[in-house]
Formats: sequence, structure tokens, C-alpha cells
Amino acid sequence: MRKAGALATGVLLALAFVASGCDLISSLTPFGVGTKDYSATGANVNGTWAGKTGSGGDVTFQVGNDTVSQLIVQHVTTGCTLSFEADSTTAPVVNGGFTIELTLTQGSFVATATFTSATTCSGTYSFKALPSGDCPTAGSGSFTANKTF
Repeated sequence: MRKAGALATGVLLALAFVASGCDLISSLTPFGVGTKDYSATGANVNGTWAGKTGSGGDVTFQVGNDTVSQLIVQHVTTGCTLSFEADSTTAPVVNGGFTIELTLTQGSFVATATFTSATTCSGTYSFKALPSGDCPTAGSGSFTANKTF
């Protein structure tokens, strides 16, 4: 009878967690540790990131508190360097990646990336913008970045 009573208590406790929307894993996450700022492999990706675009430009961004911020992507073509800065735009890290979308004066910029490890990130970007001298009005590219600290 004691085993049946203990089993019934355990089942009721488990049902209480499910009914309350509480999940045992997230309930055990230490205070102050993010629950989304991880790569697809489960490694923490908070920190400063820097790398290069496929066109030879620079890419930098910050990750902290489950959020990507201060993204800068440079697209380089002959005689032109376009710099896209998302200083005031942030994006959550979800399922090991992020997407940042910017609305430009007349155009748009979108960057999507995946954290493949705790220190490596790769992604793509695309843009449409106003004509400016010899610079393209639309384009796309790829980038890789590494965690610098």
C-alpha cells in the first residue's frame, strides 16, 4: 500500500507541473542564465563576434541576454562599400540562430544566421536600397563570424 501511495503522489506531482505549464528542465535553469542564447549544439554564444562577408567586408555583432545587437555588415563591390548597421535593432536567439530585418529609407536589409558552435556563426544577408553612385541597388551575400570573447 505504501508503494501505491508514493506512486500516486509522484503522478500527482508530475501532473501539477504539467498543468501549471512548468517544465522541470527550465525550472532547474540557474537564475541569470539565458534559455535561448545557445548554439544548435547547446553551447552558450554570449559575447562579441567578428568576421567577414563573402565579398570581403567586415561583420560584427554582440550577443547577450538571449539577444543579438549592434549588427554591422559590409557589402563590398568594385568601387563601393555598403555598410548596414542595426545599432538600435535587436533580435532574439531562437533555435540556435537569429534574423534581423531593417527597414531603410527606401529599401530593406535582412540577415539570417546560425550558431554552428560556441565560437562559430554563419549566415546570409540580402538588401534593396536607393541607388548611390556606383553602388548596387540590390544584392546578397554570406558571412562567417567567430566569437572574439
